[in-house]
Amino acid sequence: MRRELGMFVALLALGFLLWASNHDFLGSANVVNTTKQIAMLGILAVGIGFVIITGGIDLSIGSIVGLTGVLIAKFAALKDDGGMGWPVWKGIALAMAVAMILGLIQGLLITRLKLQPFIVTLGFMLLIRGFAQTIAKGGSLSIGDISLSKLADSGLIPYKGDALLPYPVVICLVVIVLATYLLHFTVFGRYLYAIGGNRDAAEYSGINVKSVETVTYVISATLAGVAGICYASYIGQMNQQVGMSFELYAITAAVLGGCSLRGGEGTIIGIVIGTFVMRVIENGIDMFQIKYVTPAGAREAWRLDPNWKNIIIGSTILIAVITDQLTHVFNSHRKVRESSNPPSPVGPQAVQKN
Repeated sequence: MRRELGMFVALLALGFLLWASNHDFLGSANVVNTTKQIAMLGILAVGIGFVIITGGIDLSIGSIVGLTGVLIAKFAALKDDGGMGWPVWKGIALAMAVAMILGLIQGLLITRLKLQPFIVTLGFMLLIRGFAQTIAKGGSLSIGDISLSKLADSGLIPYKGDALLPYPVVICLVVIVLATYLLHFTVFGRYLYAIGGNRDAAEYSGINVKSVETVTYVISATLAGVAGICYASYIGQMNQQVGMSFELYAITAAVLGGCSLRGGEGTIIGIVIGTFVMRVIENGIDMFQIKYVTPAGAREAWRLDPNWKNIIIGSTILIAVITDQLTHVFNSHRKVRESSNPPSPVGPQAVQKN
């Protein structure tokens, strides 16, 4: 938990810096909106965390988010708006079934045909986005059902017209609880760490590595579908652009939270902290300001250039990967030193040696 604690301290320091520069950072409107963003990314990051812990990768989750929303919009929108006029729950059920099937297909291709996860999920990322673009005909589809829109706008514990716990946050909390139990308190979770730590040893010990890995890709795709439902309700209209680069944000959040890209490491609480860091950084680009007084006596505020967003986020991704590599190198050197310098014998052996 040392790395998770370090990231938590960094998160608190970042939050204090942003609040000190702009008190609106902790304003109710910004807090509610930011927590929704954190929750939706958190659902994605938890899902891909299962895959990363086994030593795999899933680049298709952002496209699944977009496809899920497009399918819901296509089925739930009115016929006059290019939809089919179905009840929204049917659209959600079908979209979730498609997401799970896509995860299953990817898992089977990776485990049964022994294809590289990076190539398989990269191909599916483009394939799924192409399907979403075809369904939306290159445009946008509006969510016709008002009840779905209320999913993002309403929630629990109303306060001053806003819900302190929006439903996307409630869904994220449920996902966190279930994922924590599954990963840290079940045999399945121990299998994931064993596979990520040493795949061959896990297989020799009797673990059905192929089946376990396949399940992780189903979990990742399923949670991407859940996130897609939340994004559809949040945005109100969907197109193939929704979800683009979300997989990079989710991977970075997981790695920042302590998941090693080599597998065998990571915790749900760490992934959640990493998700907070990612969204707070993104929100901080808009909120950070430095107030000053001009020579003429006017009060001005310097803000970060919004065009720097990709530079800052890209730098964060690089820092996460470099930190993961340096941590691995440091731990490897430490283990080598410990093995080459065994502790001095004590007790009867030490007496006999003397």
